Amino acid sequence: MQEDAFQTPKKTTRYPDNFQTPGPKAPSPDMFRTPMTSIGQSRSGFAERVYQSTGGKKGFVASSPLFGSPSDALGRRAAGSSESRQSLFDELSPRKTGSANGKSSAAATACGGGGAEKSSTIPTADRSIKVVKKSDSAIPETVVDLPSQRMYALAMLVLLVAWKLYDAATLTVAEHGQTSMFLFAKWTLLDIATWYAAWRLKIPKLSVSLRSMYLFVLLSAFLDLNLFLLPSSLFVLAFKPMAVGVASSCMRSIKSIPWLGPRLVGDSDLLIDSFELDDEHILGRHTIHILPHSLAHMNPQGKGYCIDRRARNNVPWYQRISSGLLSGQGGLLYHKDKLTIPILVNGTRPASIRYAFTSFETGEKQIRTVANIGALRMDTSAIYPSLGNWVMATYYLPISEVGAYEIFSVKDSKGLEFRTAAHAPPTIVVSCPTARLQWRTGVGREDNFVIGSDGHASICQRLDSADTSIRSESSTGFMEVVVEGYEPIDMTIVRLVNGHREVIGLDGVQPRITELSTDAASSDSAMNDAKRAEIERWSRYRTRRSVYTLSDAFLRPGEYVYKLESIRDAANHSVILGDVLSSGGHGASNIDTGAKISLFDSEKALVGTATPYMACIQVHRRPTVSWTTSLLNGELPLRLSDDKLRKSQYTLPLRVSGDGPWTVEYEITNGAESVRESKALPKAKDAAIEASKPGVYHLVAVKDAHCSGVAERADVSLIKTPKPAVNVTSTPITAHECGGEIGAQIDLELSGRPPFAIHYRERNLRFPNSHPIARVVRTQQQRHSFRIIPELAGTYEFEFFTLEDDNYPSGQPISAVIQQLIHAQPSVQLDTTGGYISPVICLGDSIELPLKFKGQGPWQLTYNIVHGNRRNTVVVVGIKDDRYSIDLGSFDSPGQYSIELAQVKDGNQCARDLLEVVAKVKVRESGPRVGFQCPDGGIRILDGEPARIPVQVHGDLPVEVNYRKIGDSQDRILTTNLGHRSRGASNDNYITVSGPGEYELVSASDICAGTIDPLGSRCAVKVEPKPHAWFTTNGLTYNESLSSSQKHAWQLGSICEGSASPSAFELGLSGFGPWRLEYRVDYWSWANANSGNPRFVDRTTSHTSVAMQHSTLKTECCEPGLYRYTLTAVSDERYQQLQRLAPSYSGSSTEENLTVVEHRITRSPQAELRAYMPDGKPMDVSTRGTFRRKQPVIKHCLARGQSRSDGDAQTWANVRDKLPVFRVEFEKDGLAPFQAWVEVFPASGPSEVIVIQDINGYSQAISLPEHIASQIGRYHMRLVKIRDSRGCERQLVDPSEVGIGRSANKGDKSIAGGIEIEYIEAPSARPASSSPAANPSRNVCLGDILAFDLRGLNSWNVDYIYNGAHRSTSANKHLFRRIADEPGNFTLTRVCHRSANDCCSDFNNLSYTVHDIPRVRVSGGKDVYQDILEGDMVDIRLDLVGTPPFTFTWQRRGLAADGTASSAGGKVLESHTVKDFDGFSYTISTSSEGTFEVTFIQDNFCQYPKD
Repeated sequence: MQEDAFQTPKKTTRYPDNFQTPGPKAPSPDMFRTPMTSIGQSRSGFAERVYQSTGGKKGFVASSPLFGSPSDALGRRAAGSSESRQSLFDELSPRKTGSANGKSSAAATACGGGGAEKSSTIPTADRSIKVVKKSDSAIPETVVDLPSQRMYALAMLVLLVAWKLYDAATLTVAEHGQTSMFLFAKWTLLDIATWYAAWRLKIPKLSVSLRSMYLFVLLSAFLDLNLFLLPSSLFVLAFKPMAVGVASSCMRSIKSIPWLGPRLVGDSDLLIDSFELDDEHILGRHTIHILPHSLAHMNPQGKGYCIDRRARNNVPWYQRISSGLLSGQGGLLYHKDKLTIPILVNGTRPASIRYAFTSFETGEKQIRTVANIGALRMDTSAIYPSLGNWVMATYYLPISEVGAYEIFSVKDSKGLEFRTAAHAPPTIVVSCPTARLQWRTGVGREDNFVIGSDGHASICQRLDSADTSIRSESSTGFMEVVVEGYEPIDMTIVRLVNGHREVIGLDGVQPRITELSTDAASSDSAMNDAKRAEIERWSRYRTRRSVYTLSDAFLRPGEYVYKLESIRDAANHSVILGDVLSSGGHGASNIDTGAKISLFDSEKALVGTATPYMACIQVHRRPTVSWTTSLLNGELPLRLSDDKLRKSQYTLPLRVSGDGPWTVEYEITNGAESVRESKALPKAKDAAIEASKPGVYHLVAVKDAHCSGVAERADVSLIKTPKPAVNVTSTPITAHECGGEIGAQIDLELSGRPPFAIHYRERNLRFPNSHPIARVVRTQQQRHSFRIIPELAGTYEFEFFTLEDDNYPSGQPISAVIQQLIHAQPSVQLDTTGGYISPVICLGDSIELPLKFKGQGPWQLTYNIVHGNRRNTVVVVGIKDDRYSIDLGSFDSPGQYSIELAQVKDGNQCARDLLEVVAKVKVRESGPRVGFQCPDGGIRILDGEPARIPVQVHGDLPVEVNYRKIGDSQDRILTTNLGHRSRGASNDNYITVSGPGEYELVSASDICAGTIDPLGSRCAVKVEPKPHAWFTTNGLTYNESLSSSQKHAWQLGSICEGSASPSAFELGLSGFGPWRLEYRVDYWSWANANSGNPRFVDRTTSHTSVAMQHSTLKTECCEPGLYRYTLTAVSDERYQQLQRLAPSYSGSSTEENLTVVEHRITRSPQAELRAYMPDGKPMDVSTRGTFRRKQPVIKHCLARGQSRSDGDAQTWANVRDKLPVFRVEFEKDGLAPFQAWVEVFPASGPSEVIVIQDINGYSQAISLPEHIASQIGRYHMRLVKIRDSRGCERQLVDPSEVGIGRSANKGDKSIAGGIEIEYIEAPSARPASSSPAANPSRNVCLGDILAFDLRGLNSWNVDYIYNGAHRSTSANKHLFRRIADEPGNFTLTRVCHRSANDCCSDFNNLSYTVHDIPRVRVSGGKDVYQDILEGDMVDIRLDLVGTPPFTFTWQRRGLAADGTASSAGGKVLESHTVKDFDGFSYTISTSSEGTFEVTFIQDNFCQYPKD
């Protein structure tokens, strides 16, 4: 059977071979073929126990992680103990992974069948295998399995929470609301450790993340802060009282355990303060209720009602028939949402209800009866079972007609008639007000007013409301509101114009048209006056229909949304019209008038199809059209030209607005002819008109997809430009000496738009194969002349072929040819083929100008040399070669020279005037003048840096300068070029030199040789001295003896440890301050035997300081020993980098290189106070150091009468011989004789200082004055100051604190440092004055707290006997309390000091008798509720328990509004006190209504309640 329990069930789910199960893809079968031996070895400890429990069956291998989770096998609902196996497998696989279909057949192979026995591998074909991941727990499962880990962790957490609650409750009760820093620190550390362990151990299902750990730590710290540290926190006020109650209940339960309970709990303050007497001392109360008459009231709240007839008609017929016919209604019972009128009934259940109905149309009153009252809906407020069918209920009467309703009569099953409210007004039921929006019919449709298929309308924007064409339409409007209901009716109509919400006022509502409902009595002429008056009385409640017209100017374009939000009739029935359809119209009178309309929740109304309560009018902006600004601001008029570079047509851009597409209409006027055209524009971006006709273009109108608009009044003109023309006239230019005509004078007469360009070709027919030369003549004038004079002779042909103007830049062909015979003239020009001719020369230099001649030689040349105001003419004749150079001799004066060619003649004596300047030459008088701009004292540089010497240059740059360094052994000449700046910026010229020295300028030159300024020929470069620092010898002494470093040293005078005035070294400084110093301090401690040896230095520190002139360096002042100060580096304002200083122990007081000095601090003496027994045995009390830690108190217990104040001198002397001995002990490294100051604080009064002089040894006993040491109480002794023979002293106590009494040191608190001695008297106890224990009769009551004042130390052991049981407890407060929790006898026997148990006091007069609390039972101790009729009498019995005589108080309280006893006690109607009653039973006879109860009882000893 054990083997069958794990077999695979027969009913399994089989899937097709191609079925894909959800979840991740199953692993490859080869991944899980593992030998069975490894599976067995990987079994966990818990799985091994399960394996053993199955009898070691080989088929059970669930512990292997290679199988799917064992719960997968159980997922196939195996029969038998499936639930137990499920929990078992859950423990085996706490973390489940794998595919989603957990019902894999691989688990079946693992749990049963012989497959596992016959094969060493796991079959995986057609099976889904789950992989169980290894647990992340920090505790291995082989040590503790996972369920056990969770169990232990939860148990530990529960224990910690219980412990914390106990500490919180104890602190609240025992400490009376005080706080505890110790508990806060303890629980904060425990909480941090707990949450850290939860994060670190990673126990599954109990682990927390790192972020969660931080969050829990903060929350726990916040809880601890409120529980233990804040006296008035939220937890102290709310949580701690609850915790105190729970803890006290638990402690009382533990105390009830025989023998063990009192020993575990003891006399806890928690039990004392939380002790409460049981509530059985006063039991029972008697309530008498006098029944009232039955009442019935229709519509007690006086509401008004309305019926929505349209909603009633829309209710399906099958919903109307819900529960049957109502007799007298003449109709059917509607569903639960039907309108009903409440009828409040207080009394017996009604058997019949009759009401009166009055019609508003006829004025007739009908009496109707509700026969089937059980079919009415009823809400029961109260039921009185003791009175049978007495109830307080509300019946809801369904109504379906408009009229007045009032209650007529209500009777119960016995025929008794209910009282109804006198003069109650009838309940008015009118028709619910309704309203709707609709478009007007029968009016004109101007401005393209269109109603769309969705019910909304659109219209074009009106430009002027006063326009006569729309005046009538504006006054009548397009929309009207139809209102029906009980008038007068208020409407809320909201208009949303482009997101702006407006409420339409009454001034916008046009006069209405009112239609009265049909008057049934208007045609009855035989109706009497009374009947007519009755109809007239009710006619004001009839429904009236009114029509209002809404008008709007529509001057602003956009979306106009009209919403009829709500209406309210004269009966204050408010209807939110936007929600009527959605609510079905039921309960219209209860609709919240403050509900928001969803249509206007946003700035833009999101409207769909129009409804009777909402409509939208889209006002379209009228389109506009105008020429663009760029067109109007451009060049006008526009010119049309046939030239390819000009435009034959223009695109006139337009700016349109509105909704496309547009149609623009424009007019073209050309003289008397006028043409009107139109253009369709699909897009506004590319809106333009293509203009190719000349004329004036005028925009007439524009129309978009919705409206017609206006056009801007601006014109654009286009003109047709004519082609240019020219008339060419030629006149020969004649020169007789040259043989005839030498050129032609051309005159041009032009027509067109300037500028003009005339193109012509020039050809010498003498050379037929030569190419013609094309030339251009440009002019801005209509008439133009120019001359053509060729250089070569021949017959020339001038052909004019093209004319251009501004309108035809491509040119128009022309034909004009001129021929003329030309005789050539000679010419000459500057020949530059030889290279560049220098325009600048020096004074005294010469220059040649090469020339090239043309014509027939020999030539004669005339030229002028112009210099200033002088002109020198030179004639050169007989020039035969066509290349010739003019030799201009040396110039004797500087300045600007111009060479002008004046005239040239050829061999035929044909002269030609030139008047051309061929060259300009500048003659300079001298070269540049150069000199150093050296400041006084020369140039100063830092060591290792280059120097820049400024140079002043007079002349043109660039300049080449030669200089040298004076004293250079190689006498090198250095060259540099100064040419970075133009003239006048010579201050930017520098010569960069390296190294200090004196530098001299040798020469300077540019084109001409320059001169050196003798005053600036030399400049010196100097190096700034480096900063230096040293110690001066003022106040220093030179140590001639050799130190451990084998060097002499300057030393500062020694000072004592702790000296108030530290010493200082004076510093010497050179350079440019302020200075930054680096120095090193080597320290050898007082105990170092190799003091001064650098190899055995104890501490080395480096420091940085800023110093000014006459600065000092302060010395160390704290630790005793040798200090060596070494200056290591210094820097100043010039040398920003630190300059290293060499160590120097110089012995001369005049040298400025002392960088090492020494200083010694002598150690102050050390001493302590010690206590010894009279036999010389030392006690464990020491005051070494500064005495800041709290020392133990030496206590001596004295019986009463042994103190100096109570006993005689001889008794005190005997006691004093047994007191401890106190001594001052010095360390042996001090130098005797010593002095010591000891301060003694007596039990009371100021302290005294004892001075001990000339202590030659290292130990000295202290003799205390008798008036100090002979008092009962605690006194204190401490060392104040010690001094050795060298004058070094150690101040152990602040001088300001010496000589102050205990009152200045906060009373009983220990004084810092020293030894405390306390003489203790035996403790005492006496009853507290405010406690029942002070009663001389020694009679107390159950629940009293017996309090005793304890005298002595703050910790006692108290022994007492309670009902024969001896008990002992500890007390830490002066007030010892014990609760009298059971009747009997209590005796306090003994009180001892806990710290000194041999100091005790016995008592024999503190015995008390504890009496029980008296009890009373009203009506047998039960709560009795009795209903009576008026005049009936009732007897109420009171049973008393206790010791007579009794005194008790009984009261009668009023009942609640529902006739029951008030939970709050009710109003006290009468109160009686019965005194000195000796019996045990008392009877009250009454016929009054109310609750009778006893509030106070007292017997001979006790009372209840105690207050």
